[in-house]
Amino acid sequence: MIGPGFKIDPASNSVASIPVGRQITFKMLSTESTVYATTARTAFMRNVWVYVPRQYVPGTPAPVIVVQDGNYACWWGNDVPHAVNTGANLPGTANLPRILDNYIAAGKLPKIVAIFAEAGGGDGGSSERGLEYDTVSGVYGEYVQKEMFPRVVSEVQKQLGIALTITDDPEGRATLGGSSGGAGSFSMAWWNPNWFRRVITYSGTFVRQASPDNPLYPHGAWSYHDYDPYVDAAPNGLIVKDPTVHPLRHWLEVGEKDMGAGGGPTTYRDFLLANRRMAASLKAKGYHYHFDYALGAGHLDGGVVAQTLPSALLWVWRGFPIN
Repeated sequence: MIGPGFKIDPASNSVASIPVGRQITFKMLSTESTVYATTARTAFMRNVWVYVPRQYVPGTPAPVIVVQDGNYACWWGNDVPHAVNTGANLPGTANLPRILDNYIAAGKLPKIVAIFAEAGGGDGGSSERGLEYDTVSGVYGEYVQKEMFPRVVSEVQKQLGIALTITDDPEGRATLGGSSGGAGSFSMAWWNPNWFRRVITYSGTFVRQASPDNPLYPHGAWSYHDYDPYVDAAPNGLIVKDPTVHPLRHWLEVGEKDMGAGGGPTTYRDFLLANRRMAASLKAKGYHYHFDYALGAGHLDGGVVAQTLPSALLWVWRGFPIN
């Protein structure tokens, strides 16, 4: 339990003499996609930003974090086009590139490459963003693995002249997102644990939002923690019923005043309840998880992100070699 009231963690602030990572940006089009060739709901043009630590040694396997809704200011401390580590942070934002600059220089995190990917467009379950993030499947993770990663490597070589290698070790791959981007981040790892294993989510949309409904998961991402009939005593969803325990680590957060809070299970839209049930599901199965309940906080609350993202990164990357 944290809050109420939140302060930016100093790790998001600029520090003199710290090596500053390099950034590039490029676009990915729906017409270039094989994974979404027949399923894309609308034509998309996706902006992608890439952060490469100044200390990265070309050709070495780089750990990576993939940020969903990568255009959001809360991950950058500034608005699009996302200036490189300059100026003060906007209120209610963290600054992931600066956090990486500071923590890599201090030997607290490995030399992580960060990929910030925009969603395909729109909002809600019937949109392209909803297709990518709210669908209970591993398709978006497949898209990242098969299409986004190769393009990132190509663009880093073309724009920076750096021979980037993204590690094949799933322990060296993390996902980060809020709201539907949080649900998508969890799905990437849940369905593809051989590609992704470390997850950070804020106000994850573990509710009924997928459209159309999949008969196997009739209430969308709500099915991760609860199936009908709802049992108040304990979750009974996919996480609990799956016979295996996936090799995942999940840091998750929800706000006291999150969307639908107090609506209860019959709405399938109570974000507070949904994230609590996710935490209970992970606990019941013995997962490595950390759950923050943020008093007074709303949906994907920028103040919470500003205060907790540095510690979330340290927690989720525990055990991975620094060098």
